[in-house]
Amino acid sequence: MNAHLNSIRTIALVCIAGKAISVGFSSEEASLAASVNTSITTFLMFALCYLSVEYGIRFFIIPLVREPLGVISFKRRKDKAVEQSEDTIIVTLENFSPLDTPKAQEVIAYTLGTFAGVLTNEELMSLDNNMKAFMIGESIQQTSVNRRISKFRTHDVYHFGWNIAKRLKIPNTMMAEFLKSQFPWQLADVEISTIAKKLSSDEGAFTLPKVEPRLPLPPYPLAKKLGIC
Repeated sequence: MNAHLNSIRTIALVCIAGKAISVGFSSEEASLAASVNTSITTFLMFALCYLSVEYGIRFFIIPLVREPLGVISFKRRKDKAVEQSEDTIIVTLENFSPLDTPKAQEVIAYTLGTFAGVLTNEELMSLDNNMKAFMIGESIQQTSVNRRISKFRTHDVYHFGWNIAKRLKIPNTMMAEFLKSQFPWQLADVEISTIAKKLSSDEGAFTLPKVEPRLPLPPYPLAKKLGIC
């Protein structure tokens, strides 16, 4: 920028000098000394006018318009950034699924691994699909396990629900409704309100343990513990 300004000044001064010389020697009757004197005076006058205009623009006009222009430029950059951010958020939300979160993936793996060998393949896939539908808020029409499982107790169902609810931050009542719909035989004589209260209960016999939310939730070898395999 400074190099360009210096070039402009040099060209301007050369032009002023040329104009001053042409004015000084324009009169044929003037002596050499008078012509030189006139040229110098004209040069100084034009140079003074040029410098006055330049410094007036640099120190008075530019500062007056710099701040408004800066504000306008900032607002434009801000608006552009907001638009880009909104576009990013929209794309992210469109591509995001609650099932893709680490906790959801952990719960799904825990469910499939824990009930492998305990449920039939059809029951296991049904429970997996219903669990995913429940996690994303879809309605569930089908019961996964419509039979009684030997040695699989009520408290095992409670603890299964508790392990899931605590990691996904699901209210106990909602989890109780889900459990009641999926394991109707195990919970046939238990009200939903009672299930909600007893998810964390350790009173009574059980095989499936509770796992604190701060700990990893690996699949539990339930089939082996129940003596099924």
